[in-house]
Amino acid sequence: MSYFLVLDVGTTNVKALAFSKEGNLLESLEEKPKMLYPQHGWVEEDPIEVIEIIYRLIGKVEGKYGKPLGLVLTNQRSSTILWDRGSGEPLYNMITWQDTRTNELVEQFSSQFMVRLGNALGKTLRLLSKPLPFIKRTKKGAYLVTLAYISFGTTHSSMHIRWLMDNVEGVKSAVQRKEAFFGTLDSWIVWNLTGKHVTDYTNASATGIFDPFYLKWSDNIMKIVGIPRSILPRFVPNDSPIGEVKDYDVPLLTTIADQQASLYMAGVSKGTAKMTNGTGTFIDLNVGERPYPGNRGLYPMVALGTRNKTLYLLEGSVFTSGSAVDWLISVGLMGDYSEISKAFDHKGEEVIFIPALSGLGTPHIKPEVKGAIFGITRGTKREDIIRGLITGIAMRCGEIIEFIENISGIRLSTIVADGGLSKSDELLQLIADFSGKEILRPIYLNGSAYGAYMLAKAVYEKKDVITAWEQPMFDGKFAPRRENKNLKEEWKRRITKLIEMS
Repeated sequence: MSYFLVLDVGTTNVKALAFSKEGNLLESLEEKPKMLYPQHGWVEEDPIEVIEIIYRLIGKVEGKYGKPLGLVLTNQRSSTILWDRGSGEPLYNMITWQDTRTNELVEQFSSQFMVRLGNALGKTLRLLSKPLPFIKRTKKGAYLVTLAYISFGTTHSSMHIRWLMDNVEGVKSAVQRKEAFFGTLDSWIVWNLTGKHVTDYTNASATGIFDPFYLKWSDNIMKIVGIPRSILPRFVPNDSPIGEVKDYDVPLLTTIADQQASLYMAGVSKGTAKMTNGTGTFIDLNVGERPYPGNRGLYPMVALGTRNKTLYLLEGSVFTSGSAVDWLISVGLMGDYSEISKAFDHKGEEVIFIPALSGLGTPHIKPEVKGAIFGITRGTKREDIIRGLITGIAMRCGEIIEFIENISGIRLSTIVADGGLSKSDELLQLIADFSGKEILRPIYLNGSAYGAYMLAKAVYEKKDVITAWEQPMFDGKFAPRRENKNLKEEWKRRITKLIEMS
């Protein structure tokens, strides 16, 4: 049977999905790698286990359907592995994007003179760009304005690498002797599958080492942090095969980061927007072929990098959405996700739930803020809290959508919503209400996997991956019904108060 095999390697699941050439899902298998928590705030995985799971799943799918036309990889971003370039042995466990051990390093490097100088220069040019908007329309100008918001973060591979060099015996010397390779999860998997040390622009742009304006590793960041070029992978485009998979004699057609794969599923034209409601919520807007200067948590990233064209995106995030629902389940306030719709059948008290269980993301960027529930009385029922949480997630999404529109100057009419939490009609309807946008739900809620399949098919057929894009099928449309100004104003007051208290 002719099919494409998608490897979807997320934070908590490794999936292998078989899609027919026509796009029908034939098989979906998954295994969960063990999450490791050596200390508070540390989140690791065994990179060898991830590879073993991948080969096991490939074998199961091939055993049932025969050899695929090709493989494609989509994966979580910003997780970091260093390994011995000779033996292939990891020098330490994979540090995932959720890990916060580098807090002190982030503060240390963000306060360095060169970073502060860049911030000051960027802020000056940002002020000048208001009466002189042409400044931001040039690549150099947009790059310099973005310096106003440049800082390091705990999700950045740059900080992970530095921590490993400073704290793990043998790592610094291996790096200095050019005996080590660095890679995000895509690089590690590709190296094990094909023997090639590469990454694509979509994954590189989330490392904190990449310059999205000039499509190269940033010399300034490497100098500030002390990262040698010798450990970094070379770049490959999203529209050409990478190599043959060892032991299987099939091509690895391409790789693409998970959020970018989902955005590709939604569309390839400027103004296309998608939101993935999973563990967190990621809202991405295709801003075309010119990177927009960043602002308050909206850093320009590569949406798609082909041999002839580069598309960019702006991304905002809610740190906890599906994971906040999981928290309600863990403390006994919910049984399972089916209770969301039942809670909306219950007409009780209105509470305001700000889902900042892991801090506030875009546009606030306040990791120290804690979640809060306002308006609880003795008459408050668990259904009111469930309803309050879903409303709170929707409100945060509406807040980010408005912010992205204001920064980009692009007015949205529709947004494609994928991810497991997008099964909730109530959530998507509320997002439509609060944002004023039509929300479209595709048939396949795993937008990353379906987008990766679409990309792989175009590469296999040697077509232009942009012109070959085809619109997915939708099974739900949610049009805005009402604005609810009073609730929005109360929400803004509460979130402002919460930030002041933190």
